[in-house]
Amino acid sequence: MKAVGISSSGRKGAYSKIIVRDILDASGVTYEMIHLAELNIRGCLGCLKCTRTGTCVQKDDFGKIVDKIILADALVFGGGNYYGTLNAIGHAFWERTFSLRHKCAFPLAGKLGIAVGLDRDQEKKEATSFIEMMMRSNHMAVIATFTDPGHQQCYDCGCGHDCVVGNVYKHMGLTTRELAQANRPEEYGIEAQKKAKGIGKMLGSILENQR
Repeated sequence: MKAVGISSSGRKGAYSKIIVRDILDASGVTYEMIHLAELNIRGCLGCLKCTRTGTCVQKDDFGKIVDKIILADALVFGGGNYYGTLNAIGHAFWERTFSLRHKCAFPLAGKLGIAVGLDRDQEKKEATSFIEMMMRSNHMAVIATFTDPGHQQCYDCGCGHDCVVGNVYKHMGLTTRELAQANRPEEYGIEAQKKAKGIGKMLGSILENQR
């Protein structure tokens, strides 16, 4: 049994990478971790040439990644929310799966899927929902989703929090560093880690039972 983990974040220490890896480590199965930001994957051109062959005509890294997923039993995909949807790197990857759906081929059908989204809005879960939607559109079996706020960008920007909220705290006499330390929300805390590892154990159990 083998799984593929994918992170679409461009950050070196991205929470999507950490969470996906935590899930896969807890599963106990053999896996390969892939960081899309290190690859060349362009968006869909809408040329429709794939309708005849079921293969995208663009010569980049997409085909190699899809081949790895086709040979695997499960995919854990994580990415961040940029402007209300999955970030562009991840979006481009999922767009290209359009090439797999012609003549009812669906080579990813039946693969176990886990969607990991970094969404500040815990109700809308826009990035998480997008990943799940794309998995289901490829007829994958989504067994779990995981949502975490991820990086709190306003505490990392380095601009001195020159915004309405930041100026309120400045008026109170707090420095930027004090503001960050005193008010930074928890990022991927202990309870979230337990949940991620629980999902990983479930994945491992399902794959073990499929042997």
